[in-house]
Amino acid sequence: MSINDILLIADPILDRFCINILPRIGLNIKSLILESESMERILLAADYPNLAELKLLNFNNKIASHYFTVKSPVHRIFQKQITDLILDDLPNLKCFSLKYSCLTEQYDSKILPLLRHTSNLEEFTLNATIQKPIRFVDRTQINNQILVHMPRLYKFIFYISTEIKLHHLVPCLSSDDIQQTFTNIRYQQVACLLNHCYDTATCHVFSLPFVFDHIRYIGNTFPSIVFSHVTNLGVHDVVPFEHEFFLRIACFFPMLEKLDVINFKSQSQISDNMNSNDNQLCSIVEYPYLILVRLGRSHIDYYEQFLNDTKTHLPRLTALTVNYDQLTIVTENFTRDATRLNCANVKELIIQRTLVHSKDFYVYFPVVTSFLFELV
Repeated sequence: MSINDILLIADPILDRFCINILPRIGLNIKSLILESESMERILLAADYPNLAELKLLNFNNKIASHYFTVKSPVHRIFQKQITDLILDDLPNLKCFSLKYSCLTEQYDSKILPLLRHTSNLEEFTLNATIQKPIRFVDRTQINNQILVHMPRLYKFIFYISTEIKLHHLVPCLSSDDIQQTFTNIRYQQVACLLNHCYDTATCHVFSLPFVFDHIRYIGNTFPSIVFSHVTNLGVHDVVPFEHEFFLRIACFFPMLEKLDVINFKSQSQISDNMNSNDNQLCSIVEYPYLILVRLGRSHIDYYEQFLNDTKTHLPRLTALTVNYDQLTIVTENFTRDATRLNCANVKELIIQRTLVHSKDFYVYFPVVTSFLFELV
């Protein structure tokens, strides 16, 4: 039977199928061919741990906007499991949004062939993270591999992040070099952000204004652009993050809710003044919406930076990832007043090992209700 021969399943039959059959065989299902109207019912009827291929019939803009969003009840399946997605009506799509994280081989073999069948697209949003390519994505690649297949496209919103091992970079490019390739792109302004860390370089190219909610990872150097939609950010560098860097982060990422800090280098200012009582050294960094800070892969100076309320104000901080020994040092065994306020609302503490906590600990973290003991 071909795909074109498949008919809609009558409701009574679908009911019996979802209630009596799918829960028993879900473990063995690796591929499904579904009519879009019944897709949600079938996908939610059972667990499909081995499902990797999905073919959707009668696919259209309405279906795409409903199911390919974070709020969709089946979004987790699309994001975590499906490696082969076949849509029967792609040539008729006018608006399409795609988010994907993959290795270069998957991008070349899965994503690009998919986009070659979207010739009637008028609006396209692309959010892609590509690992282990041999070169950064630039205007030439976007034009030749994507846009050339979309002659009716008039709105292209994108964020493409590529991670490359430095020995593959020949020659070594700057962010200006990469951004220059986008000079003549016809849809809107483009910005580029390049970060080098140890043996890896990460390049972010994106259309402006930036409309996505997550960026991973940036370093000390980033453009003076207000990223008003970003709520989740990672910062990583081999050069220390000084206090002024976090002031800039607060200024240009005003809606930040989650921040992952990776830096093993000591802050020069904090190291020299960690025990100083002079609170006039610098302006206080304000993060009014920040609820989660990850410091588990950071130098102890960044514990001081974020927990000392004379340096940073975190009125909504409710989750904290830390190295317990460094937390103990900075808080002076949970007795130091300067770091008490920013810890007072923490409900979830993620640390590296199970410990018996002192009375001072529970006074310091009066509302903590959850401990996660894992490597950070």
